[in-house]
Amino acid sequence: MGALMGTPGPRLPHPTLPRTPIVAALLGAILAALLGGAPPGVAVGRVAAADGVSFDPPSATAVLLQPLVFRDTFRSPQRPLRAELILTTPYVLGATVQAADLTSAAGGAWQVGVTQPDAGSVNTVYRYAFRVTLPGGVMATSPSGTVTVADPRFAWQAISGPTITLHWYGESGSTARGWLQAGEAAVTRAATAFGIQRVAHLDFFIYGASKPFFDAIGAGANADAAGVYLPATHTAFGTVLPSDLGSSWPDQEIAHEVAHHVFEVATHNPYHAPPFWLDEGLAVYYSEGPGPRSADLRLGIVQGRIIPLDGLSGAFPATTDAFALSYAEAVSAVDFFLRTYGRTALPELIATYAHGATDDEAFRAATGGNAAAFDAAWLAAIGVSPPPAYGPRPAPAGPLPPGWSISPTPGAESAFEPPLSGRAADPSTAPTDTVGTGAVASRSVPAAPLLPALVLLAIISSTVASGGVARRGPGSPGGWRR
Repeated sequence: MGALMGTPGPRLPHPTLPRTPIVAALLGAILAALLGGAPPGVAVGRVAAADGVSFDPPSATAVLLQPLVFRDTFRSPQRPLRAELILTTPYVLGATVQAADLTSAAGGAWQVGVTQPDAGSVNTVYRYAFRVTLPGGVMATSPSGTVTVADPRFAWQAISGPTITLHWYGESGSTARGWLQAGEAAVTRAATAFGIQRVAHLDFFIYGASKPFFDAIGAGANADAAGVYLPATHTAFGTVLPSDLGSSWPDQEIAHEVAHHVFEVATHNPYHAPPFWLDEGLAVYYSEGPGPRSADLRLGIVQGRIIPLDGLSGAFPATTDAFALSYAEAVSAVDFFLRTYGRTALPELIATYAHGATDDEAFRAATGGNAAAFDAAWLAAIGVSPPPAYGPRPAPAGPLPPGWSISPTPGAESAFEPPLSGRAADPSTAPTDTVGTGAVASRSVPAAPLLPALVLLAIISSTVASGGVARRGPGSPGGWRR
């Protein structure tokens, strides 16, 4: 990371953006169950192909910064009741279904289409088909097609190695081969450290300027990002500016994003993602080592700004100083892990995460103690006492309805129990104002059929995670920070 106060320093790439969640598919399945229907993409009613319906091959246009368009033409002996697009993307588990525009054409033909305002990020692959429903509920589905979002603004060239396909423009083939070699070496280094044998294919796009880079990755990235890894598409993006040529930056940037890719492959599971600090700390460690971040860490210690690791399990703080400190802490914690428990403990930690383990389970398997114990050991190693915890506090209790009882256990979870049906509440147990007492009202309510599913919906919705970005440091084109 670049030094603080505007001093130029090494430019650091970006962490992963959010892993592909199963949230959308689970929400769809649960909502379908609640509503008595089927999950998106599953035909309801008669599924047999309608006699006499014939489709042309479907087509699509997916160009960066332009609308995403799907279209097809079909012939039917009856007027269709409706038409739908069945769409599969890397970002959602399962298919989604959306209404399609339907217009009549000459000769008994029908045209069907869907237009979305944005094609999305480069290298996103869409699989699609159209479905029409005829009177009586009979359905007919077109052949499926695929389309990949392209960026035609540049004369792209590509070169491939065992794991990486590098896409670039503008520079010589020898320069690109050097970048590819650096990337493949980073794959081998990270895979060996993480204890895995095979790494999935990675597409890596190198842009020569910041604006087209931001266009390629889509909305949501920080304005000073230098590199991005999108795990849903196994695609990385980076910028190599003219001023970077001949420096160590391109190799470092590529190694950083490659480390994210190898880590995602090694730990991918549908249950639980590893903490963000571990992902980022490993990417920094295996692209630049722990040394360049030590000044940020020392400054954070002196200023009393150290954030415990459990505060870095999700997205890092957005302010410049806290963001820089978070990366310094992350790589420091990884360095401490490797020096304390040995390099053989890292594959054990990663393999446990790959099975969907919790943080406590993973760290217990690798270190013998839970995640909090590791956090405390690392804080002690850098000479910092655990700071006071800040966060949500229990709300004070308020007035209670008639018939509700008071639990004397402060902080206990509410368990609701109604009075017996048809029986008046005992005046001796009438509720009193408990504001500020810490007492908990308890009453039980009959379990509604929808309650478990609604609770699950809330839990799933709260688990959507996000990633970070690489940052350019103030002052100099060469000074980047993440």
